Order: sequence, then C-alpha cells, then structure tokens
Amino acid sequence: MPSVTTVLSGTESEKSKAGLRIWQEKNPGALQAAATRGTAIHQCCEDHIRGIPVNCPEEYLPFWNGMSQYLDWFDTIHWSERPLRPDWNHLRSDDREVAYVWSTEHKYAGCPDLIGEIGGVRVIADFKTSNGPYSAFAPDRGDRVGYGGWRKFQKCAQQMAAYRYALNERVGYKCDVALIIVTTEEITQGIFIDGDQLDLYESRFLKRAKMFHDLNPEEEDINEAQDCSTQELQEQTDAAST
Repeated sequence: MPSVTTVLSGTESEKSKAGLRIWQEKNPGALQAAATRGTAIHQCCEDHIRGIPVNCPEEYLPFWNGMSQYLDWFDTIHWSERPLRPDWNHLRSDDREVAYVWSTEHKYAGCPDLIGEIGGVRVIADFKTSNGPYSAFAPDRGDRVGYGGWRKFQKCAQQMAAYRYALNERVGYKCDVALIIVTTEEITQGIFIDGDQLDLYESRFLKRAKMFHDLNPEEEDINEAQDCSTQELQEQTDAAST
C-alpha cells in the first residue's frame, strides 16, 4: 500500500509540485539535511520516552531543547514509532523492526510517531522539525512565511487524521485529539487539533486517497496480483495441513 506521505505528495497540485522543484533547485541538499535532522530528533524523542539517556548531536540541540516538556505531558504511551502494548504487536513486521497502521478500505499505510493519553484523553502526536513555525490559521495575503507554515500544518493535520482512521480500523482505538509538536531553532510549538477538526481533515485525506488510486490504476493491479498470490499460498498451506 502507498504510504500516507506518498498519497499526500502524489495528489499535490501542479503549482505546488512546481514550487517544490524550484525550492529544491535553489536549495540543493536542503531536503536531505532536513530529513537527517528530523531522524535525529525522532531518535531523541524515542530515547526520552523509553528512559534512555538522550545523546543529541550538538548541531541539533536547538531543535531538541523544549521538546521533552511536551513528551512529559503524556501519562500513558501506547505507541512510540512501534506499539508498546502487547495487544497491538500484530501491527509489527515479522522481524519486529518496524510497525505500521493501515486501512484496507482506503488502501494506505503509515507509521505514527506517538499515541498515548493525557489526563484520559486519547492523543495521537507527531514530531516535526522546521526552519519556521507552523500556523493553524490561514495567513494574510502576501505573507509568504505564514503561508509556508500554514501549508505544513494542513499537510501534517491530514497525515495524523489518516493515521487515526487506520489505527481505529485496525484495533478499534480512536484518538480524541491530535498534537503537532514543532521545533525550530528559536521556539517549540505544541498545536492541538480537536476531534471535529480531525474529522474534517480525515474527510479531505480520504478524498485524496481515492484520487491517488484513480491516478495510479497500476497500483491496483499490483495489489490485486499480490492479494491473489497470498490467497493461493494460503490455500496451498491449508491443503497441506489437511
């Protein structure tokens, strides 16, 4: 199944895709640098959650400072990159190295950063590092920095709504709210998204998932072939066991 981020990227407008290409041309290596930074901060978060000493590379310390206070809000943690509760272990790969949630109904998959509870409220959270702050509000006309933060927020909100839907489909656990934890070199943000807003972003994402599959019919053929192969293998196994 395509990942949530693949669905979102694959259904961007041509204008947005062109803008990203231009930005990459003007900032060679910046995308990879951001990915490396994000991976380092995610590792810091995982270590902190598990009570392991955090060894953050010095160049990323400004992005780590301030993050732990939001992680410490959680009273209970059910998932940190992978399930921490035994009844969710079927969401892990056979080698137990990775874990996913997925929707068989809408055909997508992904890995949430954090799922837990704060004061009994079910929360799905995502860690982001950014050169600029996120914004939950549409910017004024001409505010390019604000527009960038707002677009990032919109994409992340749909991403978490997609994970929430898939998690509920798989294990019947529906998060009440989402929390985006964003760190920049100057500030750390904790942005909550309530259930009604998540329902709206969920609807938007599911429309994009349908659009993605409509635009990529070859994906359907591959999935159908894999499903048939799996079914044939199961039939052979069942026959052998009888």
